[in-house]
Amino acid sequence: MTAKSNCVSFSGVPPQSPASRFNRKRPLKRLVSEDELHTNNKVSPEPSGSMVLTRRVSECDKSIAPPGINDDGSNPLNTPSKLKTHLLALRLEADLYPMRLILSRLMSHPQCNKKGLFNHPVDAEALGLKDYHLHVTKPMDLGTVKSRLHGLAYKSRENVAEDIRLVFQNAMKYNPPQHPVHKFANELLAMFNEYYRTLPPCVAEDSEQYASSLNVQRPQPLISKSESGSGTPSGKHLCSPVPEQVTAEVGSSSVAFSRPMALYDRPSAPPVPKRRSSSMFLTYSGPHSCDSCLGRTCVMCKQGCLKQEPYLLICQGRNCSGAKIRKGSIYYIAEDGSRHYCERCFTSLPPVLSQPSGGDAPLYKQDLLKRKNNEEIVEDWITCITCEAGVHAVCAMYNSYVHGAAGYECPDCRIPNLSSQPTNVGQEDGLEDTFTFLSGRATPVPISTVGPGSGGVCSESLEECSISSFIQQKVRNCIKSIPNADKTVNVRVISDCSRHFSVPEVIRKHFRMATESDGFVKPPRKVTYRQKAIAMFQKMDGLDVCVFCMYVQEYDGDDLYDCNEIGSVNASHSKRVYIAYIDSVEYFRPRELRTQVYHEILVSYLATARERGYETAQIWACPPSRGNSFVFWNHPASQRTPTIERLISWYHDALSRSVDCGVVTDIKSLFESEFEQTLQDRNRTTCGRVLCPPLLEGDFWIEEAVRLHDANILRNLKIRSPTEVCVWHVTPLTLQDLDPCPAMQVATLIKDRVMTHPSSVSFRRPVNAAAMKLKDYHKVVTEPMDLGTIYSRCVIGEYQVLQEVVEDVRLMVSNARKFNPAGHFVHEKAGEVLELFFQELGFLARIWSTIKRRDPESWETYADMSMNLDLSLQMPKQSDNKSASVVIEDDRSSDGSRSTTSSLSAQASPTQPMETEATPISSQTPVPSTPKVVPRSTGRGRKKKSSMNRKLELLEDGSEAIMQSMIGGDLWLMDKRLSTPAKGSAKKTRKRRRSALESEDQAPKKRNQSWLGEDLAESVRRLRTSLFTCSLVPKEAMTEKEVTKFHAYREYVRDFKFDSDSSVLKSSPITETRHGFLELSQFRRFEFNTLRRAKYSTSMLIYHLRNEDAQGVIPVCTSCKEDIHNVLWHKVQTVAEKVIGPKAIPSPRPSSPQCVGGELCESCHQQQRKVEQEQYIPIPVSLKKPNSTLSN
Repeated sequence: MTAKSNCVSFSGVPPQSPASRFNRKRPLKRLVSEDELHTNNKVSPEPSGSMVLTRRVSECDKSIAPPGINDDGSNPLNTPSKLKTHLLALRLEADLYPMRLILSRLMSHPQCNKKGLFNHPVDAEALGLKDYHLHVTKPMDLGTVKSRLHGLAYKSRENVAEDIRLVFQNAMKYNPPQHPVHKFANELLAMFNEYYRTLPPCVAEDSEQYASSLNVQRPQPLISKSESGSGTPSGKHLCSPVPEQVTAEVGSSSVAFSRPMALYDRPSAPPVPKRRSSSMFLTYSGPHSCDSCLGRTCVMCKQGCLKQEPYLLICQGRNCSGAKIRKGSIYYIAEDGSRHYCERCFTSLPPVLSQPSGGDAPLYKQDLLKRKNNEEIVEDWITCITCEAGVHAVCAMYNSYVHGAAGYECPDCRIPNLSSQPTNVGQEDGLEDTFTFLSGRATPVPISTVGPGSGGVCSESLEECSISSFIQQKVRNCIKSIPNADKTVNVRVISDCSRHFSVPEVIRKHFRMATESDGFVKPPRKVTYRQKAIAMFQKMDGLDVCVFCMYVQEYDGDDLYDCNEIGSVNASHSKRVYIAYIDSVEYFRPRELRTQVYHEILVSYLATARERGYETAQIWACPPSRGNSFVFWNHPASQRTPTIERLISWYHDALSRSVDCGVVTDIKSLFESEFEQTLQDRNRTTCGRVLCPPLLEGDFWIEEAVRLHDANILRNLKIRSPTEVCVWHVTPLTLQDLDPCPAMQVATLIKDRVMTHPSSVSFRRPVNAAAMKLKDYHKVVTEPMDLGTIYSRCVIGEYQVLQEVVEDVRLMVSNARKFNPAGHFVHEKAGEVLELFFQELGFLARIWSTIKRRDPESWETYADMSMNLDLSLQMPKQSDNKSASVVIEDDRSSDGSRSTTSSLSAQASPTQPMETEATPISSQTPVPSTPKVVPRSTGRGRKKKSSMNRKLELLEDGSEAIMQSMIGGDLWLMDKRLSTPAKGSAKKTRKRRRSALESEDQAPKKRNQSWLGEDLAESVRRLRTSLFTCSLVPKEAMTEKEVTKFHAYREYVRDFKFDSDSSVLKSSPITETRHGFLELSQFRRFEFNTLRRAKYSTSMLIYHLRNEDAQGVIPVCTSCKEDIHNVLWHKVQTVAEKVIGPKAIPSPRPSSPQCVGGELCESCHQQQRKVEQEQYIPIPVSLKKPNSTLSN
C-alpha cells in the first residue's frame, strides 16, 4: 500500500507532502479515537409516531436536564446554569481529546524530534543565542502546549492548533532553510496539518465556524431527510465506511446533519481494519450500533457508544510478576475469584496451589476455571420518557439506584430555553469564598458563575477534622501564587477506622521482641492500628473531582500478646505510622504545582503525626504494576505509571521538604535501622533468633519472610523418594560424620531411617487429594501432616522441643487411621511407621544417655530437649574404624547433591539398634560467626559520583543527602551495569554436570537458627533504597543546625490544634480499605480515565459517604434479588454489532437502565446449566452492610 492511498486529500491540499513518508505504517485515518471521539449516528429511516431517532442540528444542540431533581440532592446538576457549564465542559473535552493524541505523536517522533528537540523551551542564554528573542517574539514549545492542553486551558481546538503551529514556525523563522532544525520543523508541521485535517468537526455549537476555518467545503449527509425512508442498503454493516461522495455548500442549513465530517467522502482512503480497543489508539471504524446505544449519539457530549474497562485480571504467576492479563487471551481463575493465571504461567503450576490452613480447603490446579478475556463493557444509556433521546448515564450524573423509578426528561420537556438562562445566580450560604476552574480558562472563577453548591454531593458537605483542616491550610498556601486557586481545593479525611491483622506464624516462630526487663517474647498474635484515608478534592466546572488519595496506618502499640503483661514489652516500635498507599490522577490544576502540592500533603500529615506523639514513619516506595491501580480505578491513558527510580526520586524530594520544615529529624533505610545488625551478629537473642522489625500490614519484609520460608519448605520436600525396593547396606561410620546438633540428628533419623522404609511410602509427601480423587479428604482431615513436612520443619528449626516433633508424627498417623478404615493398607502401614519411629527414637535416646554417661533412658526423658539449630553437642574425636551408614540408591537431593543433613552416627535396620561410644554433652549454644558486610565494588574503571565523594549533611544537602543515607555503604546499588548483563553474556553456555565424587565431597551449608533473618536481611538489602525509616523525634543533644530546624518545625505546626474528639470520624465501609473502594469502583464502573468520568465517580463517592445505607454498594443477585456475599458470579459481556437491513427499525431504549449483564449469587449460579455457567466468572466480594462490617 502506497503512502498516497493512506493519506486523505481535500480540495486545495496536494496529494503528496513532505510528511507522507512517515505515515506508511500509521495511516492518518487512525486519528479518531473509537473510545472517546467517534460519533455513532446511525442512518435510519424516518421514524413514525413517538419514535424520533434522527434529529436536526438545531435539535441536537439543545441540552437536556438532569434526571428528576430530587430533594435528596443526589444529582449535582441541580441548576440550569450548572447544567449549561457541564455541557460546555463535556463537549470541549471531546473536542480536545484528539489533540492529545496528535501531540503525543509529535513529541515522540523518532526522526524529527530526537531527544525532545521541540518539547522544551529554548534556553537562549545557555545556547548563546543573543538575538533569539529579537526574532522570536512569542516563544512556544510542545511541553507548554501539553501542560495547557491537559489542564483544559484552551477554549477550542483551533487554539491548540495555533500554538502547535507556532512552535514549528518559530523554529523555521530563526533557523535557515538548510539547517536540520528548520527541516525537522517543516516536516512536523506538514505532518500536523495532515493529522489535523482528518479530524471530525467539533461537537461544540460553533462547528460551522470550525468547518470554515479549514477552508474546505463541508459535505452534505449521505442520506438526506427526504431519502432517509429507504434506510441503509441491504446487508450493509453499520461499521463500514460509506463509499459514496456527496458535497454541498456550507450554508445549507436545511440539511439534517447526523454524522461527523469524517464520515463523508474521503478520496483515496480505503477502510482501515479495526485495532484493539484502547483510548490511546487512534481508530476510525465508522458508524456503530449495538444493543446498548442502538446507533444513537448522546445529546449532551455528542459522542456515541463509549467503552469502559472490564474487571481487573492480574496474573499471579511467577513469570508475569503481577502483570495484567492481555485482552483476548486465555486465563484460569479460581472458583472464589482470588487467583488468576495466564496460560503461560498455568503450565508451570504445581498440582496443589495452596495447602489447607485454618479450616480452608486446599486449591488444586485442576479446579481452576478456564476463561477467555474478551469482555467488552460500554457505558449505560438512559432515554427520555417523552422524546426518547439517548444520553449517557455518566453525562447526566444519573444514579440508577435513586432515579430509576422517576424516569428521565430532556430539557425540551423540562427547561425549554436553557441557553437563555442566567448564569449569575448568587452564592449559597457558606460558599462565599469558593472558586472553581472552568474548562477553557486558565484561572478560576467564583462558584456563582456556574451556580450554587452541589447540594449533598459536594466536598464541603463531608465532615472536617483538625487533621484535614491543617493539611488543607498547608495545601492552599502552596498554590496562592495563582489567584484564587487556593479556594478551589478541599482536603478531607474520608475514612478513619480501627483495624487489625494477624501476624503470620512464620514471624512468631523465627523472630522475637525485647521486653523492658531485658527478656524476649514472641511477636503479638494480632496487631491493631487505625487506618485513615486522606483525599483532596478540587472544583472543576462547578463539580468536585477527587485528584489525590493517601492511605496511612497509625500504630499505637495496642497489640495482643501471649503473655498477660502487655506493658512488659519494649515499646521501641509502638508509636509508628506507615504510609501505605498514595495515588493520584492528573486533573489537578495548575499542573505545574501538582508535585509540590502532593509533597505538601505528605509533609503536613507527618507533622500532625509528630504532634500526636508518633516517633517513626515507614515508607515503601513500590509502584503499581502496569494496568493495576492502588486507589483510583482506571487512570487516564496519558498518565504514565512511574518507574521505581522515578518514585524513589519523588520520595526523596518529598522527604527533603520535610527535613527543611523540621518535621523529619533523620532518614535511614530499613536495612540500616533493623537488618544490618543481623548480618553482623549484633541483633540476635540468646535463643538464636533475631529481633523483630516493626510489624506493618502489607509491608515488604513480612511478605518476603513468608515467601522465603515457603520456598525452603518446598526445597526440602523435593528430595527424591527412594526406590520401591530399598536396598540396605550397613557399614560402620566414624564419629566425625555425626552432626552435633540434636535437631539435625532427628531430621536424619526421619529421612534416613523412617522415610527409607517400605512402610512409609504413603507418608513421605503431602496427600494429593486431587490426583487421588479424594474429594472429602480435607473435610475429614483438617490438619494434614506427612514425614516430608516434619523433616523440613526440623531442618529449618521450626520445632522448639522434641515433644513437638513427636506430636506431629502422631498427628500424621492419626489422620491416616481417621480417613482409612481398619484393615486398609494405609491404616495398617500407619501403625508400622509409628512403631518404627519410636523404635529409632529410642535408639537415639540411648545415644544421648551414653553421651551423658547415664543409664539408658527412654525418649520421654528428653521430651523437653531443645531443637534449636544453634545447639551442638561436643563430640569426641575418633581416628580409627568407619562408622555405620545407610546408603540408599536414590538418597540425593533434586540437584544431585547429598541431603542437607549429616548421617546419624550409628544406624541400623529396624531389628538392629544403633550403637555409639559415650561422649560428654555440653549445654553451650555458640552462635556461628557470619562474615562481615563488605561493600561491593562500583565496577572496574568507574568513578564515583561527585556527591558521593564527601559526606553530605542531611539538614543542608537535600535529596542528594537522602540518597546517600539510603545507600549507605552499598555503593554498588548505584552501578547500573551490575543489574544488566554485559555484551556477550547472554550467550547460552552448557552447564557442566558435577560428578558424584564432587557432590559427595561438597559439605552442605550449616544452617543457623537465625537463617530466616539472615536471608531476609539480604533481600531487604537489595531493596534498601525503597524502604524508608523516618525519625520524627528530635535528638537529645542537638547541634545548632538541629536547633534551627526544631524552631522551623514549631513555626510550621503553629496553627495545628489537635482535637482528639473531632479527629475520630465516622467511617464508611467503601473507604475503610483501598480494596473496598476498588471493588465498588469496578462493580459500579466508577472510572477516572477521563474528566467527565472522574466528576461522575467523585459525585457518587461523596453521595455514598454521606449515605451509608444507600443502595448500590452491596451487589444484588439478578435472579433471587438477594444480597451477594463472598463471591459474585459476573456474566461476561460482549458488544455485538448489528447488520441493519432496509426494513429493520431499531427499537427504542427502555426508559430505565437495564441490569448490566447478569450478577448471580452462588446458589443461583449452581442452578444454571453447565453451558451457561461457563459464561460467568467469579468476583470476590468483601463489602458488607455497615451493621455487619468487621474491622478486618
